[in-house]
Amino acid sequence: MHRYVDWNDNVTHHFTITRFHDRIEVGSRSLVGTHPVAPPITAVSDAIALHEGPYPLLDFLAFGGPVQLTPALRAAHKAAAPPRRAPLGEHVLALGQWLAGRFEYQKDVTKFDSTTEDFLRIGAGVCQDFAHLMLGLLRLSQIPCRYVSGYLHVDHPRQAPAQSHAWVEFWAPSHGWIPFDPTHDRAPDERYVVVGHGRHYDDVPPNRGIYRGIAREALRAEVVTQVSTAKPVPQLTTETRPIPLQTYREAPGRRDERDTSLPVEDEQQQQQQ
Repeated sequence: MHRYVDWNDNVTHHFTITRFHDRIEVGSRSLVGTHPVAPPITAVSDAIALHEGPYPLLDFLAFGGPVQLTPALRAAHKAAAPPRRAPLGEHVLALGQWLAGRFEYQKDVTKFDSTTEDFLRIGAGVCQDFAHLMLGLLRLSQIPCRYVSGYLHVDHPRQAPAQSHAWVEFWAPSHGWIPFDPTHDRAPDERYVVVGHGRHYDDVPPNRGIYRGIAREALRAEVVTQVSTAKPVPQLTTETRPIPLQTYREAPGRRDERDTSLPVEDEQQQQQQ
């Protein structure tokens, strides 16, 4: 297994399996430290005219992938955006408030590859959709912003599987990257755990890969979060263990044609809820 940092500063693990197999199970356990976010978004008073900035920010002003520049998005921005004289923090909060008031959080109505155009048409979706539309609105306001993939810890009476979550970060010259959760219309706190960030979901899916031959794939994912009771916090280290995997000398029997259909529950596993 090879570990490296990608162009968005995300820690990435790469592995290759050259023998025939019909199942891969990858497990990861992490101890992370989180902290409240500062400053309050209302205190971000930078001007909106961010025409000049670090060159890498240009990637986070561009449209592409699921964040589509369409007439519907322009119309939404016209309805949502406050006057440009509004400070940066106030501008972001106004866009978030408009989005939260006009779209419904609802599962099973969008897919992992749905676009902002789909979300605008349906009027409902999950956190991935809220984040993508917020990115589109911010970029039309010329505010650099990026997609954040991670987890939101929710206290349960008993240990239960959690779900991945998505939010955004916008760039302020005075403070750098500042997070905002458009699904809940609030600033993230110490319950939010960042896994990676990019221009949109396609940059930071839970996993991606390629295979050769006639095959079909389905993804099952589960994550459990809990507050650590360790005091003091142990020294953080990175440990990579082998993946126990059954392989075959010859390919198992397959259908003659590739099955491109993907059950709804499999699509939901790939989507950030």
